[in-house]
Amino acid sequence: MSYTSSLSSRIEKFDQQYKVTHKSYSLLFYTRMFDAYWDAHQYPPLLSKERLSGWICCLDEESIQRQNSRILLVRYLGKYLQSIGESDQYVLPYNISPKVPEYVPYFFTEEELKRLFSGEVMGSLKSVPHAMSRQYVLPQLFSTIHCCGLRPGEARTLLVGDVNLGHGWIDINGTKTSRDRRLPIGDTLLEELRKYDLIVQRRLPERKYFFPTTKDCCYKFSSASIAFTRILRDAGIGQSSNGNNARLYDLRHHFVFRNINKWIEDGKDVYALLPYLRLYLGHSSILDTEYYLHWVPEFFPVFGRLYGKLGDNLPEAIHG
Repeated sequence: MSYTSSLSSRIEKFDQQYKVTHKSYSLLFYTRMFDAYWDAHQYPPLLSKERLSGWICCLDEESIQRQNSRILLVRYLGKYLQSIGESDQYVLPYNISPKVPEYVPYFFTEEELKRLFSGEVMGSLKSVPHAMSRQYVLPQLFSTIHCCGLRPGEARTLLVGDVNLGHGWIDINGTKTSRDRRLPIGDTLLEELRKYDLIVQRRLPERKYFFPTTKDCCYKFSSASIAFTRILRDAGIGQSSNGNNARLYDLRHHFVFRNINKWIEDGKDVYALLPYLRLYLGHSSILDTEYYLHWVPEFFPVFGRLYGKLGDNLPEAIHG
């Protein structure tokens, strides 16, 4: 990748370093955009607060997530430049990123999930030129996210060596929270993955990724997410009247909801089990895991059945 600004050589070295230390390169999508921004203003090769003021602003019709990604890229660039001895380079602070509105998860019903993973719906997936085994790969990628509660990025980038089909476990390495972990594979999923692996071994021998597009590549988040959204839409699954339609990440949410719901139904101490769930999910803080508890009344029918009348005895809280 060639750059033209006064920072071109530094950006190229940053690209190389980033690829060594990160499994996903999606953030590097913005390096060319930043290089063009820097070149258009004819700035010298020194990051400063004033020169970056235009970069951090929200562009027309830009989502907050995209704006934050652009800011994050240049924050990483500044930290990298300081790490190689350029102490005068400015690093964007964390508190300038706009806050993303809290996402409301889509709550799949068991009937919706049964239909989603049916042969009728998953069988609608067809191969495409850049992913000739798509009809075999994507159903198992989605199933693994759902059954193991993985982040989509963790599942997409699994290497062949990360999945032990003999002993039945998955190794999650190089996560965004730097919390590597080994997760068991349930018997039903394990049987399906063994069948899947035999098929893909024949179609893509010596592949690098367990869920590949080609011999050396895996699915990008956008590709997997778009495919998932399309099969949901075509099947009439996960569509909400308020526009809060299901996302690929909601398969992970459902894994958590289902487990907490079962704990409640079995009369177990949910708070005592949360630390174990935190480790399983790879959360950096117990607060990230506790996030799921405030959805309990909305999602868990068991909670409503057991504790529904409790709220009648509690006074209404008055703000202020």
